[in-house]
Amino acid sequence: MILKRLMKEKEDKVYKRNAISYYNQPMRSSRYDPVKVRWEDKICQDLYRVMVNRLIERGEKLKILDFGCGVGYGYHLLSNILEEDASVEEDDCKLLNNNDIEYYVGLDINHDMLEIANDRYKGDEKVATRQCDFSRDEYPERQFNIYFSSGVPFSHFNDDDFSFLLKKIFKHIKSFERSAFLVVDVLGRYSIEWQSRWADPSWHVYNMSFFSDGKVNEQVYMKFWGKELNDFVIEAAQEAGVKAELFDTFDRSIFIGRHIDTGSFNTNLKPMRTMVNRLFYPLERAPLPDMFMDYKYGGAPEDVRAYYERITYLWNYALATASSYLDIPVPDWFEVDEAYAIPESLKSDLEHLGEITRDKEIYEHTDDFRADVFEPSLGYLLRNIERDYSEGLGAAHTLISIFEVSP
Repeated sequence: MILKRLMKEKEDKVYKRNAISYYNQPMRSSRYDPVKVRWEDKICQDLYRVMVNRLIERGEKLKILDFGCGVGYGYHLLSNILEEDASVEEDDCKLLNNNDIEYYVGLDINHDMLEIANDRYKGDEKVATRQCDFSRDEYPERQFNIYFSSGVPFSHFNDDDFSFLLKKIFKHIKSFERSAFLVVDVLGRYSIEWQSRWADPSWHVYNMSFFSDGKVNEQVYMKFWGKELNDFVIEAAQEAGVKAELFDTFDRSIFIGRHIDTGSFNTNLKPMRTMVNRLFYPLERAPLPDMFMDYKYGGAPEDVRAYYERITYLWNYALATASSYLDIPVPDWFEVDEAYAIPESLKSDLEHLGEITRDKEIYEHTDDFRADVFEPSLGYLLRNIERDYSEGLGAAHTLISIFEVSP
């Protein structure tokens, strides 16, 4: 028993050391690759914008409590949301100015993470952190209108502990007699990254091998969620004597989650995150024919399977259309399927990509039209497929639900 305990303590130290190293990477690094910055974060920010605008319309400044804040990335996410239609002549295209955020408080149990956060934001008086166990310790005696999470901190809890935590949050909201938003960020149950485990809503063998060199395999407990998350949160609110209404829900990182490339739980996937990153790198062409997918989604509930098949077809259709503009052959097995209607927004984006190709002489000043102009545009188009047609089924690396909570 003593040996087992010592080994567990050693594993925890290794896990925390690698986690700190991973999250403390410079903003331009493997942690903050183009998929992270231009895809994952941007999808979140586009959807957070609706929530933030709702508060601004009410005349409220943002008062943020961030659970499991780590190095304070949640503050970065919210404070750097872009205007939806910023004028091109404006130098600043951010939605919020310095006065729109009244305060941000980040909670985390890890002292080393908080030291990094404090160093990053030491010049910003609106930012404060507190070392605590947010599932047990008391919250600051001040009112918040955004109770925020990112990086799936709530997936570390089993159902009983998560319900206890939610009621604790709702009690805090209720004490100030003001409505607030709650952002719940968890692992998606039906991500293709762990398809063989779709039948299990929780397991103890999850790891974050993408922390360092891929050899870090400390196993931790994680709970994975599908659309049942929303009823779970609403039921906890009712038991706490408040009303929680679903404001928005979405799947994030459907085909480009970090475990897509590690193969830790599914070795049958293409390294799609790496290939999508190449769409955004200058002077580097992506292997477009390799980015087509013919995955099978056996074991999924009917609505999840139908969703995957539809969004996979839209992805392949977009790649086939883009490839035709460059006279690049597509896989023999791909065929246009009239059973799937192509949304008008996707048609418009593809037409625009075609116009860019026809007018490529305009871009002669660039080093490589395909790598520097065409492929980044294709990357944004593929990103928008995920953003615009998500159904919030837990069919992605991350499921995020936003609730409006009234006392």
